[in-house]
Amino acid sequence: MTWKKGLAIGCGGCLLLCLVAAAAVVGWMVYVGQNPRGVEVTVEGPLDVAVGDTFSLQVTVSNQRKDQPFALTDIDIAEEYLEAFTVVATTPNHVSSMHVPIDNTRSFTFDRPVAPGETATFTFELRAEREGLQRGDVDVCEGARFLTKMAQTTVQPRRGEPEAARPGG
Repeated sequence: MTWKKGLAIGCGGCLLLCLVAAAAVVGWMVYVGQNPRGVEVTVEGPLDVAVGDTFSLQVTVSNQRKDQPFALTDIDIAEEYLEAFTVVATTPNHVSSMHVPIDNTRSFTFDRPVAPGETATFTFELRAEREGLQRGDVDVCEGARFLTKMAQTTVQPRRGEPEAARPGG
């Protein structure tokens, strides 16, 4: 075999390997880009609260699949929503939580499967700390796939506080 033939075979092998890798990346992106099927998610919370109030934000997951559990791994809440609140507790208790900088969320790991035909509710007990309209995505994740809903709450001044006592009032 000549060196030219060896070089051609080597380049052809590298090209084939690159094509296989590119196809794998595209396949993974298509898989992750699809919403999990057979699952319904709702997010419920009060529209208005006052600074200092504690309230519940409920994320309900209904698995409508006939024979496959929904393997809920995490619930991610946008930091832009959470910036006016303190998370007091979750029910059930989350295993861990961390900031995810790529999409600016706080990810709460639950690792709780929802059986076929069952519904599970995940409650976030929040305390309002700062006035303003808070809005952000809530992602319910099954591995790398997720369903997105919106949370929105307006935080009013502390009850009974005169307007002149508020900053800027």
